[in-house]
Amino acid sequence: MKPLSYSRINHNDLVNLISISQEYIEVLSNIISIEELQQINSSKASQASKKKLLSEDVQELEDKVSQIEISYENDSIIIIKLPGRKPVEYNYRQLGFRSSETKTWKMLTDILSSSPYTFDFGVAYIYPDKSKSNRYKNKAYDSKWKLMDELNKKLLVFFKKEFAWEFPPGYKLYEHAKTGNNGERQFKFTVQPPSSEDREVSFPDIEKSFLSLDEMELIKRIGQLYNDYSVDSPVHNEEPEVLVAAVNVGREKFGWDDKKIMAIMNY
Repeated sequence: MKPLSYSRINHNDLVNLISISQEYIEVLSNIISIEELQQINSSKASQASKKKLLSEDVQELEDKVSQIEISYENDSIIIIKLPGRKPVEYNYRQLGFRSSETKTWKMLTDILSSSPYTFDFGVAYIYPDKSKSNRYKNKAYDSKWKLMDELNKKLLVFFKKEFAWEFPPGYKLYEHAKTGNNGERQFKFTVQPPSSEDREVSFPDIEKSFLSLDEMELIKRIGQLYNDYSVDSPVHNEEPEVLVAAVNVGREKFGWDDKKIMAIMNY
């Protein structure tokens, strides 16, 4: 069809052109709709197949996760053991945490270091007059849930990176505890008692707990320990040799002299 110029076009030609265009549009619309319907049906069949396969994969993952043994070593390190392999130490950085002082890392170490190794979020709502019609959201519940959600994601990223495990969207590494109240949860992996409960800690082991800290973190930790052991302090949670071990790490790792150590103590 030759393009119509404005000089040659008349009313009848314009009406015919519009009519023909509408017919083309209707035909194209029907074709597109059929293709979209076919794509939807194909997608549903594919998703159903994937769902069946995913179910088998998840069960395999569940078995792998349940066989992991994880234990608390110290505030900076946990120990992970896979079946048939030797235990491996991982510090907070290797697991994707920026500091041993982050709330998510502390949540993990608190759970791993405290029998029966369970946790809960508390209650979701508070009823001031015990009436279901009058309630408000418990902020502490939301805060704990968000922390655990962040911790769960970090652990999933670590397992994927370290062991090449693929997890489906929304996978949780925890479940309702088999014992305890209804609100308690537990990790799906096996939590072993801290190694300090099984053996007497030797002096080199105490020093080892500080080796993963950078200089500023070590200075902060020494300051905390020194304040705990000061004469005026009522707090005496750990043995004095822990402070000595921390200072020794500073000497060996960062070359601190007596002047530097005294400055840290008075910091």
